[in-house]
Amino acid sequence: MYPFSSSAAFSSLQQFLLGATVILVLLLRATTLQAQQRKIEYPHTVFWSEVEVNEMLTDTLGLGLDVVIRRKNALNQGTMIDYRLRESVRPWVHYQFSSLARFSFSPLGYFVTNEFIGKPEDWNRPEYHEFRTTSQFFHHLKQLDGRIMHTWRYRHELRLQYNPVADRYRFFQRFLFRYRLRYMINTQDFYEDNTIYAAISNEFGLNFGEGVVWNTFNQNRLYAGIGMRMLNALRIELRYINHYRTRGATGFEFDASHGLMLAVYIDQLSSLGQEQYALPVRFYD
Repeated sequence: MYPFSSSAAFSSLQQFLLGATVILVLLLRATTLQAQQRKIEYPHTVFWSEVEVNEMLTDTLGLGLDVVIRRKNALNQGTMIDYRLRESVRPWVHYQFSSLARFSFSPLGYFVTNEFIGKPEDWNRPEYHEFRTTSQFFHHLKQLDGRIMHTWRYRHELRLQYNPVADRYRFFQRFLFRYRLRYMINTQDFYEDNTIYAAISNEFGLNFGEGVVWNTFNQNRLYAGIGMRMLNALRIELRYINHYRTRGATGFEFDASHGLMLAVYIDQLSSLGQEQYALPVRFYD
């Protein structure tokens, strides 16, 4: 049994999510108005990839790991895989409140970033390393007997980023909010084998902390794509990405990238290739 499964509690949570969404949109709008008149954008094409593996050990507790590799072009020339953009690895601990709600915690993730090359002087931007502690909460809502699935995600990051030029670390924080909509094309259950689904999501982030002045708005990520479940617990997704983010602390320079993302997810490692899940719990993302 899950510790929290009250429908009234989830109804209240949905109202809170709606109100929080409105507040965050207004805040985002207020923090970007100042930069609109002199905005400079640098276009890029990118290729993102991600592998995520999860294992629920009980009905409530689980572990996970994600590995991300991202590539980019330079000066808006060449292909989307020409240069390194980011590599990261992040372990997770999961707590499933119910079949439709989960809290996940990553105690320490490691990131290596090579920034975008939008203008010639960017070739001198050094690679930097970063450690992140991440907390996130998911909530899901199904409609049309499961054919439609809504997902809200709140993520808070504590970021310790090394500046090789100043030879020092800086600490700041980021809050990310994401909404995702999935539509099951050939079944009514996201967890039925051979399910094909379409998905669209949007996520935006706000920075706060040391060195954060005009770039309180951090980024917006729009995804649209298609996925398929196979071998019971394996999912493969191909997405289009539109990514818009602030560049430095000027408040008027932005990186505007678009491209493709290939993602591989194993929702329950012990159930891979099995007829049924090892546990009745379903892992949602």
